[in-house]
Amino acid sequence: MSLTVTTEPRDDRQLAVIIQVDQERVERELRKAASKVASQYRIPGFRQGKAPYNIIVQQFGLANLYQEFVEDLGQEVFQQAIEQEHIEPYAQSSLEDIKLDPLTYTLLVPLDPEVNLGDYHSLRLDEPKAELDEAEVEKQLEQYREQYASWQRVDRSSQWGDMLTIDVRSVIAPVEEGGKEIVVLDEGDWEVTPDQENPMEPPGFDEALIGLGKGETKEFVLGWPAEGQSIYAGKEATFTVTVKDVQAYEGPELNDDLAKLVGPDFETLEDLRTSIRSSMEASQKNRLENDYITSVLDAVVEMSTLNYPPVVIEDQINSMLQDTEQRLRQIGIDSFETFLRQTNQNMDDYRERLRPEATKIARRNLVLSEIVKTENLTATDEDIEEQIKAMIGGGGEEEDGEMAESAKALADMLRQGAGRTMIVSQILTRKAIDKLASIARGEPQDEAPADAEVDAEAAASSDEAPAQAEEQPAE
Repeated sequence: MSLTVTTEPRDDRQLAVIIQVDQERVERELRKAASKVASQYRIPGFRQGKAPYNIIVQQFGLANLYQEFVEDLGQEVFQQAIEQEHIEPYAQSSLEDIKLDPLTYTLLVPLDPEVNLGDYHSLRLDEPKAELDEAEVEKQLEQYREQYASWQRVDRSSQWGDMLTIDVRSVIAPVEEGGKEIVVLDEGDWEVTPDQENPMEPPGFDEALIGLGKGETKEFVLGWPAEGQSIYAGKEATFTVTVKDVQAYEGPELNDDLAKLVGPDFETLEDLRTSIRSSMEASQKNRLENDYITSVLDAVVEMSTLNYPPVVIEDQINSMLQDTEQRLRQIGIDSFETFLRQTNQNMDDYRERLRPEATKIARRNLVLSEIVKTENLTATDEDIEEQIKAMIGGGGEEEDGEMAESAKALADMLRQGAGRTMIVSQILTRKAIDKLASIARGEPQDEAPADAEVDAEAAASSDEAPAQAEEQPAE
């Protein structure tokens, strides 16, 4: 039985599908619902399940009878309608409205995004060159010096921050002649560090130690403020200090010994410098390459015309939330709800904060997916095997034992079903990125084979595959 279906395209790549159910079918559903209700409730004057239809309507109301079937019937007629009208939803549809007289459903159906690429083959972007600042290499060396710093004896006068080993005796003179002096301190081999920001009591003691060398003795008088909390408040004492050792917290010299401290692979300081330089160059190259690829993608997005349903962005936000929740679990937070509660946030606000970045990522992904199709990019069996080996370290072929069997089982899983789809999607995305970067650099391009076949399922999912920027939980 055909349905009365009308469609109304919306501006945001959604299709309003309006389905009017014929009255005969509605009547049948109403009577089925009435029969079900009558069998469950006793109606005065009638045996259970024997009340006539009009009495049931009077007792329970027509609207309540509709509630018995309207949802299930809606799913049934919607499936029938999209088949009848040859509509292919991009994602799950949503119910916008229901009218009962006549019974009419209005559903919003998201349609496949429309991506019209601009003249991306004409795109040219200069790629920034890595320029290593040698000062950064020296800064890293200084950090290693700080990392391996320790207390070292020094042959000089003491300075702020040094550690001194001292013998100290301080006494308060008797108030009356013949009285007994008060011993405040009588310590040997006492280790102290003069500190300008957190000085010891009484005031001036730290400063009095500055400028003394090993073996020197100094006598000085200091007093405690009268308004202070010390038991010696308002009194003065004579201090006698002998310095037995002076140590400074210093890093090792910039020489081959430092290099050997950093690691067994370094015999000389120049070996260490070369390693630092190589690491920094690789890191800078990787960062600049990622920035370049992002710039290329954004330039292609800018020259393209994109029309997509709202669910594209919502799905991207959901993906970002899932990634964040995984990271939260890794640091011991059991759920996203716990994180939101601890940071006094709510989910709606958090999603809105993700929306701008999610929109950028989703638009880039749509462009990449279209590049895969336009350039007829494919993933060969060799590509798939190479990707699997990169993921699991050789597929378990070179090792024996339980770990090798586990790796082999994982490799087999990735070669089929959802695992294969994921792998192919990653490969196609990488090839699309490489293609665009190559075009932007002005490199010669091979013509795409006209008869190349693209894995349809993987190409469809490649709009989710591009590497995304790391999302940190918003504090």
